[in-house]
Order: sequence, then C-alpha cells, then structure tokens
Amino acid sequence: MTDPASPPDGPGRGEQILARLQQLLLDSDRLDDFLRELVRLAAGSLPAPVYCSITLSAESSSHPYTAAASHELVDHFDQRQYDEGEGPCLDTLRTGVPNLVDDVEEEDRFGSFPAIAAEYGLRSMLALPLAAPRQQVAGVLNMYSTRPGGFTPQVREQAAVFAGHASGALGVALKFAGQLQFSLDLQSAIASRTVIDQALGILMAQEGCGHERALEILTRASQHRNVKLRDLAVDLVRSVSGKPPSVRPLTPRNSPLSGAGDEAFRPVDEG
Repeated sequence: MTDPASPPDGPGRGEQILARLQQLLLDSDRLDDFLRELVRLAAGSLPAPVYCSITLSAESSSHPYTAAASHELVDHFDQRQYDEGEGPCLDTLRTGVPNLVDDVEEEDRFGSFPAIAAEYGLRSMLALPLAAPRQQVAGVLNMYSTRPGGFTPQVREQAAVFAGHASGALGVALKFAGQLQFSLDLQSAIASRTVIDQALGILMAQEGCGHERALEILTRASQHRNVKLRDLAVDLVRSVSGKPPSVRPLTPRNSPLSGAGDEAFRPVDEG
C-alpha cells in the first residue's frame, strides 16, 4: 500500500509533494491518467499503509463515482457506499467537511456503512474535501486503513497537507479537461455548420433560390423525415458528390491533459 518513492518526512515534505503534483500535471496526457497517479502518490505519501481513492461528482453530489483508486478493493467498497447513499465520503462531498472514522466497530454514524466496511476488512477511514481556493468541493480524497486508529494526528496532518496541494492540482486538471471538451464541442459545431452550408449551396444551385429559401427547404425536409438537419445535409452532399463531405476543423493548441497529439484534429470524413 506504500510507495517506495514517496517523499521523505521533514520540513520540506510539503514542497516536495507540491513539486511531484506539478510534475504529474505536466506528465499526464489525460485526466484519468493524472487521477490514477494522484491516488498512487497519495497512498505512498503518508507514514502509514493506506488505500486511497478519489470521488468526483457527475453533475451533482447525488451522482458520485470513483474516478481513481489505488486498489480495486476500495474501488468496489466505494461503490457499495454510493449504493447505500451513506458514508463519510458522501457526507464530505455534500458538506465540504472532513470526516474521520477511527474504528468502524465503534462507529454509530452513516447507517450500514460501518458494517460494510468491516466486511471489506477496513477499520478506519479519513475523507478530505478537494476544493481549490474560493471554489466549491470538486471531489473527496478517501483514505482507508485496515487498522483501527490508523489515522493518528501525525498522519491526519500530513494527509491534510497533501489534500491541500492536491486540491489545487485537481482544479487545474479539471480546468484543462473542461477547455478540451469546449474545444471538441466547438469543433463539432463548426463541422456541422460547414456540412449544412455545403448542402445549402447545393440546394441554392438546384432550386435557383437564395440562402433563406434553401434553409427553409432543408429544415422542412428534416422535420418531415424526422432526421437531424446535419444528417440530412450529409446525405445530400453524399448523393451529389458520391462521397461524404470532408471537413477540416479548427486545430487548438495542445495543453496538458488534452491527450492531443499532432494528429488529434486532422481532417475527418463526415459520415
């Protein structure tokens, strides 16, 4: 459960962890790669053997999921927690307040959570919010120990330092991932608009009409056939040219976590 390459103890430990996190951002091609390495680093950065996972929320805290886990044991256990709808992780995700379970056999909060944890051989847990400064909780760093009392004051202090640095790194990673998705959405919109414009040009030539009249014809046909406007435009261009329309989308600058190589946005055939 530990990492032999974990940062050593000492006054400079926080700075070393921060440097490792920054390097992870630079080295990771995708968000999921970054998160997998993040939990591995978290599990190896504490002076006690722990499992780690990161819970993120899809749309709202009512749709949590485990984005990365240092071991499949806690990945499965997290899902049980989500299914039950109770546990320190979910409470921290909702409230932004850390949660400590010192021993599940003496824990009377969180409904059936303590009993389920015992089934998995987990005796103590620490849930820490991941939130960049002045932002809402983006996720939760979950730490699990097979020992009761596994999170001593020293371990909790170091875990809090790690979570603080990880919050900032996660905020940057999510921002990069959001920018990539925006670029992909923009690319898709431009590609669709280009194909529709090609189809309108064909209709204007065939019908001897203007742009507005061609758009009206294409829109009515789309509604009558219950086919998306873009799909109908693709069919029209293919029927005239004998091949799918070729679209050259915008080429955004590469960024960390984009996973975008030199050919990521090469021209594609729309079919």
